[in-house]
Amino acid sequence: MPGQVPKVRPKPTCWCGKDARLWPPLMATIIALTVYAVTIAPELTFAHHGTDGGDLITAARTLGIPHPPGYPTYTLLAWLFISLPAGSIAYRVHLLSAVSAALAVGLLCRTVQVLLPDKESSGALSVAASLTTAFAPLLWSQAVIAEVYALLTLFAALLFHLWVHWRHGGPDSTLWLSALLLGLGLGVHLTLIASIPAALILLWPERRRWERPGVWLPCLGCLLLGMSVYVYLPLAAAHQPPLNWGDPRTWDQFVWVVSARPYQSLVFGLPWAEVPRRMATWAALLIEQFGWWGLILALAGFLGWWQRDRFLALSLLVWASLIGIFSFFYHAPDSYVYLLPTLLWWTLGWSEGARRLLHLARRLAPAGRWLTLVGILALPFLSLGIHWRPIDLSNEHETSAYLVGVLNRLEPNALVITRGDAPTFALWYGLYAERQRPDVAVVNAPLLVYAWYRAQIRRLYPDLNVAEPESDRTSLASQVKELIAGTLPTRPVYATDPDPAWQAEFSFVPMASISLYRVLPKGESRRSGQFYVK
Repeated sequence: MPGQVPKVRPKPTCWCGKDARLWPPLMATIIALTVYAVTIAPELTFAHHGTDGGDLITAARTLGIPHPPGYPTYTLLAWLFISLPAGSIAYRVHLLSAVSAALAVGLLCRTVQVLLPDKESSGALSVAASLTTAFAPLLWSQAVIAEVYALLTLFAALLFHLWVHWRHGGPDSTLWLSALLLGLGLGVHLTLIASIPAALILLWPERRRWERPGVWLPCLGCLLLGMSVYVYLPLAAAHQPPLNWGDPRTWDQFVWVVSARPYQSLVFGLPWAEVPRRMATWAALLIEQFGWWGLILALAGFLGWWQRDRFLALSLLVWASLIGIFSFFYHAPDSYVYLLPTLLWWTLGWSEGARRLLHLARRLAPAGRWLTLVGILALPFLSLGIHWRPIDLSNEHETSAYLVGVLNRLEPNALVITRGDAPTFALWYGLYAERQRPDVAVVNAPLLVYAWYRAQIRRLYPDLNVAEPESDRTSLASQVKELIAGTLPTRPVYATDPDPAWQAEFSFVPMASISLYRVLPKGESRRSGQFYVK
């Protein structure tokens, strides 16, 4: 219409934009990666709730299938990192976590830099905010072990950065790329699905752009293309790797794995009696991440975002709330690690709070702004110093020492029966990833309730007496005792953490200085000249 001022979209700002100042995100990435590389675990470790590491590394090494929901994207990327000529196999997968976390820090830095209105100080504030997140123990602890959560954080940061870029006038291909990455990210961790309602809220002001079939149809196609990474599961199961959770070659078993059916009882399974204790634990955890000063900055900053860009603030609030509710009521001691994507919320809030503090200092005294800026820049390094010792795993050898100790004490052709995740995953890593002691057989007793696992054990170890239960009422203890009785005449049998129900028929003689027991017929304490400590 005549006289109407045409709407001018802001220039797209991304990593590759001509107006992009790349030094802040590059600096944040390099600093974070350096710290992670110095404090990374050199060998297999179960520190920082990283027990699943042995399972995940072994699946990547053998192109197998780890525990449900299978984590195909993580498994394939870990397999690529294992090909690096550096350190132990476990160390190479730990590098995947370190690189993922460092890149997430850089992306957070660039996103904050784009969103802050004060461009004069946005570079310094974005570095300070992102490094504060980098040295928060929640992210740092996951950056130095083999787990999926650092990679999950990278995908969350990538998605948010791309959505902000598209919202600021980026091409539609940016949205298509985000849909592809969302599909792939669901192959890292299914909780990334909580980003979908957050994206709809964030992009709602621009709905006329994405409501067009030419935009949302390619997005849908890219999403499905990314999710096709789950085809890896039946393809991997077809070559029958030694680690093949669920054997998802049939549709029923595929759904069993992807839906994480063994763990569904944990969803909203937290007993109400434990809610007060978890609330207290998580409150302390929150303060530990940023300190009370950081929480004040983040909350004040979030109020600022709410005033300036309500859709942005609401999208992050919804994302954080969905993940927070799910992880809070998930009945597992380490469910707090699901909160890592919520660091987006805290990082943006922290940066805006710091910006407002700078403005306040400038109004009070001209020199106050620079003194305040120096103090803000010092905060992440204060966090670095506080958390270095409890997070540092550069000298952590406890898990590998346990593995070596067990393998060295086993007689030739031994059978080891395990129950807990820690001894099971450690031995799987030693046998199948590092290919030590090929004569040894490992059987996880609780998994014997599944037909797919019994079939897998019979395939791996044809000489073991792994019979099908006579009826649905056959107890797990009966199956294990039958396995032990049938194996003792041909193989030496050991147990890492025996169930008391097994002790009615067998003697469990502890080995010296390690959590390992020699299994013998009831009443015996020695055999074949071997003496064991009672």
